[in-house]
Amino acid sequence: MLTYAGALIVSGRWADQFGRVRVLNGGFICLIIGSSLLILAPTVPLLVVARGLIGVGAAMAAPASLGIAIAAWPAERRATAVTIWSSTLALSSAVGPVIGGFVIELSSWRWAFALNIPIGIIALIWGVRVLPESDRDPNARRPDLVGSVLITGTTSGLALLIVKGNEWGWSSVGILVLIALTVVGTGFLVRRVMHHADPVLPRPLLAVPSFRVAISSLFLFGLGFFSSMLMVVLYLDEIANYSTVRTGFGISVLAVMAFTTANFSGRLADRFGYRRVAIPGMCLFVCGCLWLYQNAGSNPTFFIDVFPALLLLGLGIGSGPTLLSAASVSEVDPGDFSVAGAVAQTSRQLSGAIGIALAVAIIGGSADPSSFRAAFLFLAVVVIAAVAVASRLRPAS
Repeated sequence: MLTYAGALIVSGRWADQFGRVRVLNGGFICLIIGSSLLILAPTVPLLVVARGLIGVGAAMAAPASLGIAIAAWPAERRATAVTIWSSTLALSSAVGPVIGGFVIELSSWRWAFALNIPIGIIALIWGVRVLPESDRDPNARRPDLVGSVLITGTTSGLALLIVKGNEWGWSSVGILVLIALTVVGTGFLVRRVMHHADPVLPRPLLAVPSFRVAISSLFLFGLGFFSSMLMVVLYLDEIANYSTVRTGFGISVLAVMAFTTANFSGRLADRFGYRRVAIPGMCLFVCGCLWLYQNAGSNPTFFIDVFPALLLLGLGIGSGPTLLSAASVSEVDPGDFSVAGAVAQTSRQLSGAIGIALAVAIIGGSADPSSFRAAFLFLAVVVIAAVAVASRLRPAS
C-alpha cells in the first residue's frame, strides 16, 4: 500500500508524458515479476520486497488505464467512462479475494499469487495487441527526478505514519521523524512544483476549479468510504456475532449495489451534471450511516436493522466517489488525464488510511454497540462535510 500510494502520481505523470500503454504494460510486468518472487520467496524480507513491487505495478497500471479509458470516450461522456472503469475495478476487488480465499483453502497462499502470473501475461499480450498508444508529449523534458522522489517519499511517509501511529505511539521517535520529514518534504515539493519548468505535478492542473473542489470532496468522502466497509465487517462479526459466511453475504450486498449504481450514475451525470447526481448519492450514504447509528444493537435483525443500511451505503459508494473522480478530470487538459486520475486515487488512499485510523480509535479496544454507533455517526459527519464541498461544483449548463 505504501509503494502504491507513493508511486501513483509519478506514474500518472509519466504515463501522460511518455505513453499510457507503455506505463500500463510496465505495471503488468511488475505484477508478473513480483508474483513470481512471492511464489519462491524463502524469507520474509524478500516477500515484503515482492509485495512492494506489486504495489509499484498497481500504481503504474491504475492511472495509465484510467487515462486510456477517458481518452477513448468523447468529452461529454467522461463521467460514463470513469464510472465504468471504477465499477470494473470495484468488481474485480470483490471477486479477487474470494477466488484467492478458495485457492488458499485448497492449497497454499503462494498459489493465490501464482494466479497473477497467467492473468498478467494475458493482460500484457492483450493490451499490446488492442490498446492504442497515446501520443508522447513532444514538449516533455527530462523527468523531474527530484520532484518524483519528493512526492513519492512524502506520500509514502505520510501513509506510513498514519498506519503506524497508534502502534508505534504518536510521541515515539519514529513517528516524530516521519512527521518532520513529511512537513519538510511537502515544503520542498511545493517549491519544486512552483518553480520547476516541467514539474511532476503540472501547475495548470492545480488551477482547474473543478479539479480542486472534486479532490477536496473526494478526500472527505474517503474518510468515511473506506472506514464504512471495515466498520460494518467488525460490527457484524464482533457485536452481532454473525458467521463469516453471513458477514460476507452482507458485504456482498454493499459491493453489488455499488457496482450496479456505478454503471448508471455516470450516464445520469453526463446528462444532468456531476453535482445533481453525486450529492444525492452521497446523501444516501449519510442516511445509511445514520440508519446504523440508530439501529446498531447487540442483537440486530438483519433485514430490518442492517440490510437497508447496506443498500443505502452501496448506492452512495456507487455514485459518490466515482462521480467525484470523474468530476476531477472533467475539465483538465487531455494530456493530464492520467496524472489527474492519479492525484484522485492518491487522495482516496490517504484519506482511507486516515479514516480507518480515526474510526478504529473511536471504537477503541473494548468495542460495544455504543462505540460502533459513535463510529457510524463519525462516518456520517465527514461525508456531510464532503457534500458541502461538492456543492461548489459547477452545475451542468
